[in-house]
Amino acid sequence: MTQENTSVDEIRKTVQHLCDFGQKVAGTEAEVQAANYLYDCLKGFGFSKVEKQAFDVHGWNPRSSTVKIIEPVQKEVESALFPYCKSESVEGPVVPIERREDDSSPDNKGLIAYADWGNDVYLSVRATYFRAVKLEYKGLIVAGPQDDLLKIVVIACGGLLKIPVVCITKEEGDSLRSMMDKGEVTVSIETDVEISEKSQSHNVVAILEGDGTSEHEIVVGAHYDSWFQGAADNCAPAATILELARLFHAKAKEGQLPKRTIRFLFYGAEESGSNDFYFWLVGSQAYVRDNQDSVAKTAAVLSLDSTGYTHPATDHIDATTDVLDFAKSLRADEGKVPSLTYGTPPSYGSDHWFFEISGVPTIYGVAFTSPLYHTQKDIPENLDFNAVHFYAEYMKKALLHLSSCNLLPIDIFAPLERFEQILSKYSGMEGNPVDLKPLVEEVKHLIKRRSSFRKLLASAEQDNNPEHLASINQFLLKAVYGFNRTIGFTTRPFETYTSDYLSRLEMIEDYVHLNKSITSLRQIPIATFDSVTVKRMESQSDNPYNWLRIHDSLANLEQERARIKNEIQDEIASLSELISNLMEEIDKIIDT
Repeated sequence: MTQENTSVDEIRKTVQHLCDFGQKVAGTEAEVQAANYLYDCLKGFGFSKVEKQAFDVHGWNPRSSTVKIIEPVQKEVESALFPYCKSESVEGPVVPIERREDDSSPDNKGLIAYADWGNDVYLSVRATYFRAVKLEYKGLIVAGPQDDLLKIVVIACGGLLKIPVVCITKEEGDSLRSMMDKGEVTVSIETDVEISEKSQSHNVVAILEGDGTSEHEIVVGAHYDSWFQGAADNCAPAATILELARLFHAKAKEGQLPKRTIRFLFYGAEESGSNDFYFWLVGSQAYVRDNQDSVAKTAAVLSLDSTGYTHPATDHIDATTDVLDFAKSLRADEGKVPSLTYGTPPSYGSDHWFFEISGVPTIYGVAFTSPLYHTQKDIPENLDFNAVHFYAEYMKKALLHLSSCNLLPIDIFAPLERFEQILSKYSGMEGNPVDLKPLVEEVKHLIKRRSSFRKLLASAEQDNNPEHLASINQFLLKAVYGFNRTIGFTTRPFETYTSDYLSRLEMIEDYVHLNKSITSLRQIPIATFDSVTVKRMESQSDNPYNWLRIHDSLANLEQERARIKNEIQDEIASLSELISNLMEEIDKIIDT
């Protein structure tokens, strides 16, 4: 199956159309219009299977925010509203929050806090907001991190913000700070927000059927909702997926069908839409939940987010370890990026995530992070279309190969090597409650099958026996589905976007620290009393001991220690069973 180059002109045209809808927040009319536009384009290409899959979202539509300086001058300052503010109106003196004491004071209640953005794009403003709430300020003004940019991110999930939070530009922030240095400054903040507890967003799905020789499917997708116009995040990626849909459908009309069915997905509500922990990725999470039969047959997911940012953003291709070598082998003929960084595994920042932790091999393209990210300057005029074109060509090549190859380009031994590293690390940790050495040896034994298995793959490719190829592909997917389901959030280091394989084994380190703490607390003589004695002596008013009330807390800690140990043991047992089954199956395949 051959394929012509993607058209940067077509992508540019789609980017402009999507940006013209403005800010496309989950559940709003602008998001609906964008979904309808994508749907109409796909139908116009000739797709017979196109649908809009609806799902519920928490609707939050920012209609306006107004910031005014009242004293010592009168001036309206351009601003942007942080999600999820309410409609409110507050007025009062504004003070730099870093100058206030870190405790609640009645003096704070009439004040509005001011803060610079901080070093971390997400965590700095979040910490400032929670401090402002704790100190009982009635509003918060945050200066953008650079020049004339208005930036917003979600700073709290689980409901509406307790105080209004707005962003002004750094230039206006510097001016405001200069005024505060000279004397009292009074400001007002007025916000107008439309809130709906139950709105709807849509995933737009176009299906290109394969030739019937494979039951597996390939997913390629991007979200189309955005803060502000969102040219890079995420109109350019959505436009790229639309261009791939156009090209592949055109080839199908000429009789060049892929082996595997391709699903072109356009997700709604990636940026926001839920009051749960996952306030983001709402559309892709809904898709994985509502299309489990299809997801179970998915041989790979390709995902794009935030492409076309210029320096200092870094262009990334991240992949699950099983397809990392394949991802590195691809070269785009058109377009270019200054440099390309590879990583593994992809983290939880975009729509691939719920596919990935369901087990699906994943390749994810993203440029991160840019000063223009989530700002009013993320517009078509600021896009690097060379980079956009690079990602289009890269994903075209990945999709072409994955949808039409005989043997899937999956390396089951690369994740096993990562497993060996992680298991060996925890196996040697002092205080580890489980013996990991037998599992480490099982993994090593399986890795030793690599040479024989690769010879088998080469022979199967040459023989081109459809049934044999299908059985090998099924085995490959079974293995990596098991491996990838161990991927999850990690807290060491505790930074944004950290994830790894065998993520739950981090609890071993938690167990070690907790066990040391309990052991130390048990050295307190009072802590050696049994529970019956404790209850009796606590009730006696003339108890002469210097009594520390730590027994209930210790009991809770010991209960938590037992829970963690059980979870670690369950995880190890599950992993051991997977490795044992794979060893048995791979030996059968090699012997056959």
